[in-house]
Amino acid sequence: MMRRRRRPTVELTALLDLLFVMIFLSLLQTKTPAPVEAKPVEPETKAPVAEPAKPTPKIVPVSAIFNFYPTKSNPSLPSGSYHMNGSFDEGTGQLQLGGSGWIKRPENYDMVPLKGNIDKATNTFRGRIEFQGCLEFVLRKETADQSFRGSWSGTYNCTQGETGLTLTIN
Repeated sequence: MMRRRRRPTVELTALLDLLFVMIFLSLLQTKTPAPVEAKPVEPETKAPVAEPAKPTPKIVPVSAIFNFYPTKSNPSLPSGSYHMNGSFDEGTGQLQLGGSGWIKRPENYDMVPLKGNIDKATNTFRGRIEFQGCLEFVLRKETADQSFRGSWSGTYNCTQGETGLTLTIN
């Protein structure tokens, strides 16, 4: 005996979806836009005021020599020196330097990075040494010019104690 093929049945949800689309389209077609009132165009009486341009802070590449040595309070320290590279932000006065190569390395010593601000009014460079066991540094400029470049001297503190520092910024 031959079986009759069944006709595919359309599901009720598909019919409901189709009905919804048809109702939605008919509503869209019958909807008329609201009338727009014509308003007279008023001429501008004031020219727009341009805001003054803010100067972009200049970031300057910097190289320096970090020279450390013993102090009166810590005379048993060795001396050493290394090259540093970094940047100076003329807008904020922030100077960041990181070690780039040894000139004279004492045994068991590592290069430390410097990050701080230069105060032109007091000719000081003060900040923190971001290295384990280190605290802060304070340097004074040896010349009275307004440039951040030149020779700075002072001290810094790490686990070895107070250490003398001369920083020559090129």
